[in-house]
Amino acid sequence: MSPEFWWYVTRASALIAWVLLVISVTWGILLSTRVLKPNDNPSWLLDLHRWLSGLAVSFTALHMFSLWIDSYAPFSAADLFIPFHSTYVQVESLGKWPIVLGVVCAYLLIAVQSTSLLMKVLPRKFWKAIHYLSYVVVLLVSFHAGWSGTDVRAWLYRVVAILLIMLTTAALIVRILFPKSARSLSATVEHRRPNQLSEVKRTMYVREVSHPATGIKSLTFADAQVSELPAWVPGSHITLHLPNGMKRQYSLCGDPAERSGYEIAVLRAPESRGGSAFVHDELVAGSTIEVSGPHNHFELEPASEYIFIAGGIGITPIKSMIESLPQRRNWRLLYAGRSRASMAFVQELETNFPGRVTIHANDEVGQQPNLDEFIGTSQAPVYVCGPEPLLAALIERVPAGRLHFERFAAIEREATGGVTEYEVTLNRSGTTFSVTESESLLDAIASHGGGLISSCGEGVCGTCEVRVLEGTPLHLDSVTGDADKDEIGVMYPCVSRSASKKLVLDL
Repeated sequence: MSPEFWWYVTRASALIAWVLLVISVTWGILLSTRVLKPNDNPSWLLDLHRWLSGLAVSFTALHMFSLWIDSYAPFSAADLFIPFHSTYVQVESLGKWPIVLGVVCAYLLIAVQSTSLLMKVLPRKFWKAIHYLSYVVVLLVSFHAGWSGTDVRAWLYRVVAILLIMLTTAALIVRILFPKSARSLSATVEHRRPNQLSEVKRTMYVREVSHPATGIKSLTFADAQVSELPAWVPGSHITLHLPNGMKRQYSLCGDPAERSGYEIAVLRAPESRGGSAFVHDELVAGSTIEVSGPHNHFELEPASEYIFIAGGIGITPIKSMIESLPQRRNWRLLYAGRSRASMAFVQELETNFPGRVTIHANDEVGQQPNLDEFIGTSQAPVYVCGPEPLLAALIERVPAGRLHFERFAAIEREATGGVTEYEVTLNRSGTTFSVTESESLLDAIASHGGGLISSCGEGVCGTCEVRVLEGTPLHLDSVTGDADKDEIGVMYPCVSRSASKKLVLDL
């Protein structure tokens, strides 16, 4: 073996580890900000991020091992793991610091990787704080490589180093400009400008009609003016603007790759307030209606394993989620309903996903599904859509950090702890006005020029979301948990009010 072999291994492994680390951090930023959606896939994005970070750690270990083996610049085990122990100096004016940075980077990289492997059992905030150290590692590695490497003067090395530094800088700029995660403002998730005055509506016609189950009508909408509709991701919904002024949201259940139409499935509610009755009675092939969206408040987040639970027509957003996952992704579905005849897509799901789908028809088993048995000891995130009793049962069983849900209707919430009259300031315009006990906050905002998109008017869809800059809102909506809303500083004024004498809104 050539005496220079380990020297070459040291140089190559160091450069490869640096490249992998930069790409891994960049990919992690794409994962957290979702700037590529809807063209990215959360599953493979997460897999690639983990694979790259694992390779970066492996090549770092190879780099340290080859330093220990190589006789060109002898490093003992203590030199590699104890800061300031090594006497190696490449730049006299910097002394031991370049090597110290390398040792520190190794420890930080180990901390980031080990906590990532244990993220399911660690507190979320602790894991996140440690994970942010990856940015520090990338920065320190750049200095370590530039100050201690033997190839610094080589033109190819300089080109690679400049490209890596530029990529790191660009990634950090993206992270600063797009800091929101999946729990961010819906305005960001929906690709719409926050607090815009009106929705973008398009006139669409009913291209296809079918009946996938008793009492359920499936419709596919198309636009005669365009052949390709705006893209959407699983969990999205569209809003139908009925002729009587009502707006109703329905989840998309087709294939996101099929851009020529939007498919929904609507259950005729026994006590319809007008939405499902209109869809079933008035919409036929060729009918036209105004449609806005798609929007998404129920987005599928990256994970290696999923548990899906659907109740009745709640299968519509869940269906698009499971069909979007790669074949190798681990997931299972519990689909519950009154009877097979009333459950849409049952045969299709059982045929396409044998062994993964559990159908629970109450008329066949005579009892409610055993949620504890189905969830078991799994720590996978749980996605559920269905009637309120099903959601309430899962809220009791699954920690908030793992539970993702979408409601059919608003839950009853008592307005306790609020004030009878309060002052509201619209921060952008400087307008200040009072809201009385009998007045809707949303209506008061609209009457004073602070237009917000609104849809359901019942605190379910989340369309009227607004950021709270000052004051304490009294949450009366059913969009998500109050703690989650307070954490990101938003409220839904269609039903919510104020618990303080003054509110300042980002309008």
